[in-house]
Amino acid sequence: MDRHVSTSHGEVIREDLLNLLAQSENVPLTLLLAPPGSGKSTLLKHWQQRPSRYAKIYVSVPLREAHPDRFLHRLTEAVAARFSTFDQAWPERLNKGMASSPLALGEGLAGALERLDEQLCLIFDDFQHITVADLLLIMAALLEHLPQSVRVVIASSQQPDLPLSRLRLENRLLHIDEQALRFSVQEIKALNLLLGAGVIEDEAACTLLNITEGWVTGVKVALQSCARQSGRTAVRFNGDQPQIAEYFAQVVLRPLSPVCRDFLMYTALFERFNGEACDQMLQRSGSALLLEQLAEQHVFMLPIDQHPGWFRYQRLFREFLIHRLAIEQPERIGLLNGRAARYFLTRDDPEQALRHAQDSGDHALFRDVLAICCARWACTGHVLRILEWLSAMPDEELLQDGRLLVPLIDALILSRRFHQAGYYLDQAAQGEIEPDCLHCQKLTLQLFQLDREFELEAGWQALLEPQVAIEIRARMLIINAYHHLLRARLAASLRFASQAKELLAQSGWLFLESYADLIIALCQRNAGQVSQARKVVCTDFQRTDSASPAWVNRATAMVVALHEQNQLGAAQELCEKLLSRVNASSATEAIATVYIILSRLLHRGHYPERASRLLDQLSGILQLGNYARFVAQVIQEQLRQAFLSGRVQLMDDLARRHRLDELLAEGYWEVAQKYDEYWERLGLATVYWLLAKGAHGRALRVLGVLAKSLRQSEMRGRALIVDANLLVLNAQHLDKNAQREALLRLVEEYGVANITRSVFDEAPGFGEGVFGLMRSGILDIPERYQQLYAEFLAPDQPAQRLSAPGFASLLTDKEVEIFECLLKGLSNTQISTHTGIALTTTKWHLKNIYSKLNVANRTEAILSVRTRPIS
Repeated sequence: MDRHVSTSHGEVIREDLLNLLAQSENVPLTLLLAPPGSGKSTLLKHWQQRPSRYAKIYVSVPLREAHPDRFLHRLTEAVAARFSTFDQAWPERLNKGMASSPLALGEGLAGALERLDEQLCLIFDDFQHITVADLLLIMAALLEHLPQSVRVVIASSQQPDLPLSRLRLENRLLHIDEQALRFSVQEIKALNLLLGAGVIEDEAACTLLNITEGWVTGVKVALQSCARQSGRTAVRFNGDQPQIAEYFAQVVLRPLSPVCRDFLMYTALFERFNGEACDQMLQRSGSALLLEQLAEQHVFMLPIDQHPGWFRYQRLFREFLIHRLAIEQPERIGLLNGRAARYFLTRDDPEQALRHAQDSGDHALFRDVLAICCARWACTGHVLRILEWLSAMPDEELLQDGRLLVPLIDALILSRRFHQAGYYLDQAAQGEIEPDCLHCQKLTLQLFQLDREFELEAGWQALLEPQVAIEIRARMLIINAYHHLLRARLAASLRFASQAKELLAQSGWLFLESYADLIIALCQRNAGQVSQARKVVCTDFQRTDSASPAWVNRATAMVVALHEQNQLGAAQELCEKLLSRVNASSATEAIATVYIILSRLLHRGHYPERASRLLDQLSGILQLGNYARFVAQVIQEQLRQAFLSGRVQLMDDLARRHRLDELLAEGYWEVAQKYDEYWERLGLATVYWLLAKGAHGRALRVLGVLAKSLRQSEMRGRALIVDANLLVLNAQHLDKNAQREALLRLVEEYGVANITRSVFDEAPGFGEGVFGLMRSGILDIPERYQQLYAEFLAPDQPAQRLSAPGFASLLTDKEVEIFECLLKGLSNTQISTHTGIALTTTKWHLKNIYSKLNVANRTEAILSVRTRPIS
């Protein structure tokens, strides 16, 4: 956090905090609540020196004076010393004839303060020492009857036992907590200068900030220690440091009971904890109540945001407690960690369970916990976690424990470490893995390694028998489904994938279920069942937690659905999110889809350099395996983008690099063959190249061969794209009515719902031709379809400045700039980058624009500008 900092008289002046504290003049009560050593008293001292319309009276509360009589006497003297008109005899008159109750005394004090001729701010420091019930009642009554001219500031290291709910609800209480009081990097650097240690680099200051969490006393001790050691101890500074340890021992632990002291030491073994965790570890009850009490005492125990009832210790304090436990009761550490490991297993928190099992020193327990965690990670798809934990295990241990070896091999296959997976499979043949499981894993490795060259070996059907474990049967169904998908046998692939999905949903294998979903979506898309695919994809995506690896597969399918529906802004935003999530363990289908669609969207949005870089990056990723069909997808997209940009020289270079000229000369596309994606994609890329060179006749011949092959396959989605390209090329020889008839035949054959964004993208000129016929009045297009592809209604009109008569009176200058970006087809994220404003601000501006133009969304906004004056 950046803060305004200054120095004066050898002290750091925290200007922002002083400005915040100045707001105390606007509310009856300000509560400065933070652990000892957080800089509360220093801040109050500096604030007292600031000019104010309120007279400030500072009252520190030493432990020995926290008695009603002594406290009231001291307070009365302090006020009287500042105000000559103050009635010092008010307590005696109130007590005259009878003993006043605490409530009467508090009300009487409020009345005496009300009669002052100036505004007053009472500052009570070290308020945690006030524990006597009568004195707390006096303070409560004072706050209840506080005059308008009086303000109260309370600084305490514990939550004061005062009725503050009403003040909070009425927004009449200013609360400054330990988070606000933490030192910033700027303050650390300023303090280091004041200590005479010179300039400290930002990196070193950030390191100390992380170690101390901005705790003021910790920062000071750390800087002093660094200065003594010439800055070399910054990263090694911890809770064992003598000055810190002494501070914690004397200020924090000493006032506590032995029970609380032990409780803190034991629970310091946790990184985070709640009452239930503490009860399980300590074999006791009532920990939740004790945690609440300790939290109120601010013993460096911090609540965890968005997890009510969960806490953690401040880093230095935790290190101190663990060090004390190791000295005083080392024999309990293993036992306590073992109980904690079992507790976190029941909570399905594998990382915490493993850490505690490891720290317990019980290796057998650690292996048992690790086996359970790896089995769970295999189900959820957390492949990298499996590799992270098992990579440290010796081979001899892994090979002796099938519980660890099976998930390791699966993780290696999914992360494309095929040679390592093959090595462990060979070693596992000695009998540590159950035969059916071993057979299934070998087939999985072959499928991923060989891709379209994979063939199912004899005997695989035995793995689908009812007596075989459900997860092995499901995996075999997925292997079959993917095998048939690669060979364009979509009906068979869809059948196997649907059966696998049902079994996996029953057995809880969420990641493999999402893999089946991806296969199903690809089958339906390629089969020309776009509407059906869209419904299933949306449902699966909405029900999946974004933190799950399964989300990557379902979000990839969702990207395709959004792109096909021409929701390009939403598709790009989801692609950007996915780009940071896809990794070596993601399905190659997901990786290729995300990179290619995002590249396509960026190229359309006039970001050709980044679009090209993404395709180059994907090419590098695909070199890690046998991925000829994905390479062909990249080549097609590279040629498509170069064609649309008119970069003929680049197309020639790409054609030579990928041997398209040689393949063409060899007659690679002279005769129709059984469908092969590599052959088809390279063929379409070659068509773009030929068209750029003006070789329309040769391009038509290649398209004709591709079309013949596709019509004999189940790949109706790809056949539509080739037929759309044929229609565009043939249109130049047809009159408008003949073009209309050809288009209607295409629509009748494939259905208008299947003429999606991919068709318009991969058949350049098709969209302009279709909507050109509509503008000529020769073709009727459903209104909803017109709205979906509104950009094609005026393809010859680039985004222009809006005329004053049309919009200047409606939109602000910033809204005009944003609307121009929208008309160029930029996504919300791109608009934010272009205009230099935050994404949330962009969305707010767009909402205002839609409202002013009386439209509901982007499409209607684009349509509205087509019908209004544009200059």
